[in-house]
Amino acid sequence: MNTWRMDRLTLQGFKSFAERTVLDFPDPITGIIGPNGSGKSNLVEAIRFVTGARAQELRGQELKAFLFQGGEGKPPAGFAEVRLELSRGRERLLVERRIEGEKSLFRVNGRPMSLKALALHLSGTGLGRGGYAIVGQGEVGALLEAPEEVLLSHLEEAAGLKPVAEAARATEIKLKEALELLQAREKELAELKARAEALGKEAERAKRARELAALALALKRSLLLARKEEAEREVEALRARLLALKEEEAELLSRREALERERKALAEEVEALRARLQEALLSLKEKEALEGEARELTRVLKALERPRPEDPGPPPPAPALPKEEALRRLKALKAKEAKLLQEKRHLEEAWRRYEVALARYQERLSAYEKALSERARLEAELKAKEEALLPLEAGVRRRRERGARLREVEAQLLALRREEERLRSLVASGADLQEGPRKVRGLPGILGVVADLIRPEPGLEGALEVALGPRLGWVLAQDEEAAKGAIARLKREGGRATFLPLTLLTPPPRLSPRPAQGLLGPAYRLARLQPEGLPEEAILLTLFADTLVFQDLEAALAYRKGGGRERLVTLEGEVLERSGALTGGRGRQGESLLLRRRLKEAEEERRRLEEEKKALQEALKDLPTEEALAELKAQVSSLKARLSAPPPSPPEPPEPPKATWDEAPLKALEEEKAALEEALAQAEAWERWQVLKKALAAWEEAQEEARRLRARLAQLEARLKAFAPLEEEARALTARLEALKRERAGKEEALEKALARWNALLAEREMAGLTLARREALLEELSRELSALPPGERHPGTPRALQARLAQVEKEREALGPVNALAERELTELTPLLEAKEKEVAEATQALFRLEAELKAVEGEYGKRLQEAFARFQEAFRNHALLLLGARAEARREGGGLRLLLVPKGKRTQDLRLLSLGEKTLGALAFLFALGELQGGLPLAVLDEVDAALDEANLLRFARFLNSGRQFLLVTHQKRTMEACHALYGVTAEGGVSRVYSIRKEVLDDA
Repeated sequence: MNTWRMDRLTLQGFKSFAERTVLDFPDPITGIIGPNGSGKSNLVEAIRFVTGARAQELRGQELKAFLFQGGEGKPPAGFAEVRLELSRGRERLLVERRIEGEKSLFRVNGRPMSLKALALHLSGTGLGRGGYAIVGQGEVGALLEAPEEVLLSHLEEAAGLKPVAEAARATEIKLKEALELLQAREKELAELKARAEALGKEAERAKRARELAALALALKRSLLLARKEEAEREVEALRARLLALKEEEAELLSRREALERERKALAEEVEALRARLQEALLSLKEKEALEGEARELTRVLKALERPRPEDPGPPPPAPALPKEEALRRLKALKAKEAKLLQEKRHLEEAWRRYEVALARYQERLSAYEKALSERARLEAELKAKEEALLPLEAGVRRRRERGARLREVEAQLLALRREEERLRSLVASGADLQEGPRKVRGLPGILGVVADLIRPEPGLEGALEVALGPRLGWVLAQDEEAAKGAIARLKREGGRATFLPLTLLTPPPRLSPRPAQGLLGPAYRLARLQPEGLPEEAILLTLFADTLVFQDLEAALAYRKGGGRERLVTLEGEVLERSGALTGGRGRQGESLLLRRRLKEAEEERRRLEEEKKALQEALKDLPTEEALAELKAQVSSLKARLSAPPPSPPEPPEPPKATWDEAPLKALEEEKAALEEALAQAEAWERWQVLKKALAAWEEAQEEARRLRARLAQLEARLKAFAPLEEEARALTARLEALKRERAGKEEALEKALARWNALLAEREMAGLTLARREALLEELSRELSALPPGERHPGTPRALQARLAQVEKEREALGPVNALAERELTELTPLLEAKEKEVAEATQALFRLEAELKAVEGEYGKRLQEAFARFQEAFRNHALLLLGARAEARREGGGLRLLLVPKGKRTQDLRLLSLGEKTLGALAFLFALGELQGGLPLAVLDEVDAALDEANLLRFARFLNSGRQFLLVTHQKRTMEACHALYGVTAEGGVSRVYSIRKEVLDDA
């Protein structure tokens, strides 16, 4: 079978290749060697570039980055061109890509071509965008870790399914567009239906609005008639009231005139009485003057009536010194005494201050000695506390570490308890069980449901759950009586279950399967039962029978083809029945048993965390607290602050006063002062006798004046008695005048009331006249309004009732809001549009069904061909991985991608991320060669330093693979790889320009 080969690569102006460079590839294995930075990898990028790679996928961000930028003696290139010639038998394919300015042009066999069309031409070569044939520097190890969707696209590329996949995707796009079109038309149809429904409602509202308008017009006319009748009645009543007011006004006028005459007569009498009273009061003014004089004489007489003063007696002896002289001398003497006393006090104060200063000195001296002692004590205490601070800080650090770990453990424990509670509630609810098994759990004699009792080995949950099938919901019973009781309960409450009494166990014989590749063992040996004490082997044999568990479906099929007749299950959940029936696909197998295993693991992890939490709490009890450390640090800081102050200086003793006191001058002054005080007393006694003598003479004169005043008082009392008749007349006139005033006030009050009533009558008459005019005007207005309204039915009722009903009708009309009077006509016009839109939706639905059928057919063809390609690829991947690494390899289709598993010889890990770089490299090469097997072998491969991480042994394996007859283009630094090449090109760089030289193989061998 002919496969694609690269014949020639031509490039000019691309990156560092300024000159036209041609590389021919007539041999299967061609090597490219040269120092780092010479431009070797640019040749690989040129192949990627010409096969459709974008600038962002290469080492550049825009097209101009691929142009030659200039070097020594070479100007920058204005264009870049790369040509790649491929052949397959007689078939030739020339791919060109040229950069001019900001444009990139593709040509295939001389014809312009789009990027999408180019991908179709390159299909099957592995050279297209995203293809597998070109592995750049550092990419080979990452190939195995590529996303599962990318790995599947490589498989599609190698199997030639890209056009089918593209067709499927194009059909999906059409289907999506058809669905969007259908949704848009359905939306338009829904909008038209909504519009028709809204127009129907608007037509009903318009009809109701017309009815309400007619009713409102009739109510308005009835209201105007009722108001007119009411206004006519009010006019008649007002005219009658005006007539009554005129009569009452005439009567009130005559009454006012009579009251006015009576008031004037009373006023004249009051004036006459007031004149007579004034005359009497003037006569009584003389009495008031006499009474005042009598009161003043009485006051003076009381002042003159005082007791006789003390008798002065015989005169005392005359004083030796006048009083003023004695006082002057005594004052001078006291001043001298005060000065001496002040000097004495000053001296005593000086001694007192000295004693106080001496006491303070002694206190300061004692405090100084205490301060020195306290400072020494503080220094010793500071040293002790600083020594204790280091172990305390270490203990607090340990406490923080353990506290952080404790908080972390508590957080984990809280999350784990929630997860455990969630898992336990799920298991307890029996959501994954049928109704019957859920209801009988916990009944007497019921040991449990198989799903709750069985414990598979880790990783085998899915296989054993598939192996059990419906037996996962079987119920283990102690005996047949317990089973019968549970069945009776299910008959009453509903539900159905299968019971397995221990007394009726009839397990099949033990299995002895022949050894086979991929066989993990009989299913009954790969699980345990809980609780202990049950006949575990008999129960498991009954449940699993002759079921065997295999690594994968291929191993199970090989075992069946080799003569095995047991029931077979795989880790992926495929089941090969004894009859040959094969069950598989994607499902949710293993969830019930995995749920219970996760619950058990959560319980064990919770217990471990609880023990760790308890240990941490116990450890924290013996460690110092943050508060103790902070307190100790505060004490140390306080001690340092106290010791930072300078020590006190020793106190200085006080000096005693130098002056002394003499008491003799002060005693002489006191004797002289006593003599002067005696002379002063004699002078004061003489002066007092003189005063008493003068007081006695004044008292005698006052007694004579009192006798004269008493005589005048007697005369005044006689004259005051003559005024008594005149006072009696004044009192009578005053009483009569008050009575006349009260009577006059009554008449004035009655007159004011009559006047107020008169004003009220005038106001009421004016108001009645105004109201009458308004009612007459209202009648005219109502008549005009009634004449403007069409005749109609009269509605009975009062104006208030009619007004309320009219307001209710208008409110109902207002609630309707604006109405569409043309709604009925618009609804008629909308009906044909609605029918046409329904027809369009039906046609779009039919088109969608046709596209779905087409997509189903394309997907079916794609799935069938992909399944065939996947089977060939999986076998090739296993073989190449075994030859390259001695590794067990497997490929699985999961979801929308391809998952690779690789277990090197002597290792257990299946995680590709944990493999060494060399293992990843050889695994990726095995993947590439397996892809090549889909087309009869890898057609071509461009590998950029993929052998850099290989050791000597792996290089020899790699070299043997290269000699398989396929075409390889290798960029390498490894001598073993160079030895395996049939032709070599050397790349050098001078002045920023790369050049290629053909190297004779013999030269390399000689080296």
